Amino acid sequence: MDDVIRMLRYNTGTDKKAFVKFKNDFDAVIFNATIVAYSGAAVADLVSVHKNQYIIDPQTHILQHSVHAIMSKKSRNGQPCIKKSVQKYLEQLPPRIQNIISNERRPLSVAEMRDVIDDLTQSIYEFETKYVDRFIEKKEYSKYLKYINAGPAPRVVIAPYFMLKKEMSDRERSEVFHLNKLYMQRFLEIHRENGENCPAAAQLVMDKEVLTDEKLLERICESYREENFEYFFIWINDFSSWDCSREEKQCFCELLSTLNEIGKKPVMSYGGYDSIFLCNKEIKPRLYGAAQSVGYGETRTITPVGGGLPVNKYYFRPLHKRMRFDEALNILIDTGYFDPEKGNDEHAADYYRNICDCEQCHEVIQNDINNFNTYNESVPYIVKARFGNITRNRPTQEAALVAAFHFLFSKQKEWQDVEKYRLSELRDMLIADYETFGTEHQRANIKEWCEIFAG
Repeated sequence: MDDVIRMLRYNTGTDKKAFVKFKNDFDAVIFNATIVAYSGAAVADLVSVHKNQYIIDPQTHILQHSVHAIMSKKSRNGQPCIKKSVQKYLEQLPPRIQNIISNERRPLSVAEMRDVIDDLTQSIYEFETKYVDRFIEKKEYSKYLKYINAGPAPRVVIAPYFMLKKEMSDRERSEVFHLNKLYMQRFLEIHRENGENCPAAAQLVMDKEVLTDEKLLERICESYREENFEYFFIWINDFSSWDCSREEKQCFCELLSTLNEIGKKPVMSYGGYDSIFLCNKEIKPRLYGAAQSVGYGETRTITPVGGGLPVNKYYFRPLHKRMRFDEALNILIDTGYFDPEKGNDEHAADYYRNICDCEQCHEVIQNDINNFNTYNESVPYIVKARFGNITRNRPTQEAALVAAFHFLFSKQKEWQDVEKYRLSELRDMLIADYETFGTEHQRANIKEWCEIFAG
């Protein structure tokens, strides 16, 4: 699977321990542009010392959204303000764009986005290819990297893009496709002028409801068929091909088939095991990569909706899902993993045989299944509520870290399995695990998914 890109999405410094441990299990690290703008020095260290191949998502869709979507709740004077990471990124873009968003407090119109194609595309290309280098040049190790000619470099560069929203009219969606095509063409011109040292990519960002738009595939072909780029990143708002309707599954399958047919390699910007599975070389509507994140679920909303209260999460590998710890525990209880008729050491052996035998689970559980509760360790904290303080529990740092390690060991195994096993074997294993551990609805859903994507 040489043309498949296994990506680990980096969010904050708290991801670093997990990232460093698993850096060799992924082909590239992917960052959102706002994180790179805000933490340039830290990103430079990360890609220089740990992972030379990186990808920056230019996040140009933020220029379309209401300014409230990119604001923090309060500043020093109590008024909402643009998030520091977004503001730092806007400072790297043409001044006209920064003025509209920061001072006029509004998104850009389609006409305004069309007027800045040359300047914005140039600034985005330079940000993706040169911004990190500015910080590396200030580091002591830069001389050594130059000496051995081994500095970090982009694995893929992504052209500026704009989002297809569910509330858009047919005309507005057509305008966005045309805009994306113009930006793609200009981006490729700049890429060729700079020597094309890595593949270029488009990115399609859209609400889930747009999947069923009968003109979607036709417009994709019109906009991208003739353009000379390799990868096609896909980000569908809060989307999992396992959990959507049958119609959405079929439309997603047709989307992948269409991209394959026009010679583009689709990649999921946020993906779970469904995305990894679809990278198997026997799959017909095939994917060529997926990104996972240490810090949150494998689907992602395009505009922030708030993180909610922190809870202990555990990746239940037979179902290939990250879930609340209590949900995972209940599955184990229901399937007999705490039955007193067996010893705790026997249950631990069963766990390693049927659930997960990763290094992290062996370290946590050892020979006593009751140690599984280590994944649920928590500490109390106070939430200030309208009618007084409320005590809640949140994961300890240790519990969060071991859960992250377990998650990435699971991803490591999933990628290995998708490369190792034939499609029929992967399908049979998936259905068998859902027969054992899934609900009736989940079993029916996974069979439907396999029928559409891996029949």
